[in-house]
Amino acid sequence: MRDLYLRFNDADEMRTQLISAGFMDDEEQGGLYHPDISLDVIGVIAVPTEIKNAGEEKEVITFVNEPGYHANLRVMNDELDLSSVHDFVVNPKTPARVWA
Repeated sequence: MRDLYLRFNDADEMRTQLISAGFMDDEEQGGLYHPDISLDVIGVIAVPTEIKNAGEEKEVITFVNEPGYHANLRVMNDELDLSSVHDFVVNPKTPARVWA
């Protein structure tokens, strides 16, 4: 089992690349499906950049979007060839979400 953190330009690129990697567009389930991979679509990641009046009633938090459109994969079959998404793999120091 291995985990991959992916960053694409947008949702369309993510969909196209994952389908080329063997995912199926499952209309009944409402998304992409692969029998040997769990998909966690994160999308756009917003991170706080400034907090004004911290802890007060009128607290204001300013956010900025990280570049890209993000998804995590948990690959159950280590034999799968996922070279088609290799260029989209990132290695964040602290991932926005991880598998439990």
